[in-house]
Amino acid sequence: MRNSPNDATLRRLLGSALILAVFASVGLYLWQPWSDGGAGQRPDPTGQPSAESPTATPASGGLTGILATSDLGVGLNRVAFLALSPTALVDVPEVAVTSLYHPGDGSEPVLGEESTASFYLWPYGTRGNYVTQLNFDRPGKWELVVDVESSDGSTGTARIPLTVRTASFTPAIGSLPPTDANKTVSDVASLDQITSWSTPDPELYRATIPQAVNSGNPSMVVFASPALCTSPTCGPQVETVQEIKDLYQGRAGFIHVEVYDNPHEIQGDLSAARHSPLVEAWGLTGIEDYTNESWVFILDREGRVALKYQGFASAEELEQGLLQVL
Repeated sequence: MRNSPNDATLRRLLGSALILAVFASVGLYLWQPWSDGGAGQRPDPTGQPSAESPTATPASGGLTGILATSDLGVGLNRVAFLALSPTALVDVPEVAVTSLYHPGDGSEPVLGEESTASFYLWPYGTRGNYVTQLNFDRPGKWELVVDVESSDGSTGTARIPLTVRTASFTPAIGSLPPTDANKTVSDVASLDQITSWSTPDPELYRATIPQAVNSGNPSMVVFASPALCTSPTCGPQVETVQEIKDLYQGRAGFIHVEVYDNPHEIQGDLSAARHSPLVEAWGLTGIEDYTNESWVFILDREGRVALKYQGFASAEELEQGLLQVL
């Protein structure tokens, strides 16, 4: 799909905004470990600080971690984070991750899991984050210990606190999500009534979620508001799903659900916006400070949630997830 000169200009501007947003987050919110009593704030994926969340200072090597996933529940979770040195974003291919549970009685931390997190580029190939899969066996306060080995053989460490709920707000891995029907091209006079995307791909609006679930094929569902999102990655996230669709059409279903129920009525004024009933049904609006950030869900052939992605997920990561259920 060709982009107009205006689209190219917009992409460059959004790319610059994304870079600035990352470093603004680092400057505004430095975290402290749970043992510091939870004073302060940390950034969440929406870019809004939470008064109930702890902060962390850099550990050994001057490394700082930024958590990119906040909707975590007991069980298997995709956990994404950024790691930063005093001068730059860390982008080595892999880092070691250890999860620790911090008991509420102040006793010694309990070892959870040890894993490896892989680095994935964000849009425009300038920034990215680390992703790993972790099982949390109990709710409460946890911590990620991220060890980064540098080219000279030395190791730096970042410690990232997080909270695990008994159940996530969004549908859990292995569960059957709500199967309310989304609006399709058959329900509206024009696509601008069901998407804020300026150059929508009609193929992403032809099927309902129930139809995709009952097709016998896996499905990829992206919740995003391309033109109205507070994050510059929402539009690229839909385009990334479109890329995967072009590669696997016929083998899986692909659906875009606009975050807002009335995109054609908003005209840049979010005070007139109404969240889609599906966004509420799938639990996104239950997340603290949720506004309109993107989510992607991969459903298996039985319609169960196989994988879910809070915030931006690269084409490489999404394709790897889809191949797991194909």
